[in-house]
Amino acid sequence: MLPHERVPYSPIKDRPRLALPGGARLAVWVIVNVEDWNPQEPLPRTVLTPPAGGSPIPDIPNWAWHEYGNRVGFWRFTDVLDRFHIRAALAINGSVIQKYEPIARAALERGWEFIGHGFGQKNMQKVPDERA
Repeated sequence: MLPHERVPYSPIKDRPRLALPGGARLAVWVIVNVEDWNPQEPLPRTVLTPPAGGSPIPDIPNWAWHEYGNRVGFWRFTDVLDRFHIRAALAINGSVIQKYEPIARAALERGWEFIGHGFGQKNMQKVPDERA
């Protein structure tokens, strides 16, 4: 689907002025992304170059940053968002709800919006079209 098939062309000069509540001039949408990658598949984004080249499975150094996010990073985000009374949206894989249930529960208890982000995270460039 090409971009022009989704949204009709509309020059900004012809659109009505957007008025935000309270006269605000900036809108911010906070989305926290929580993914569950399969450790038995190569990670498509790596922080560290795999040792000796290649793609070891499991890629422990790079898997560690994924786990850090779910074990530590998410909870630091919630601390900051709670402090400023910000309700976020949670882009979440379905498998996260099973494997990291406290994350999903914490977002639910805070009244966050849930955004479906597939069941398990995959490198979509390597998934056959029918599957994607």
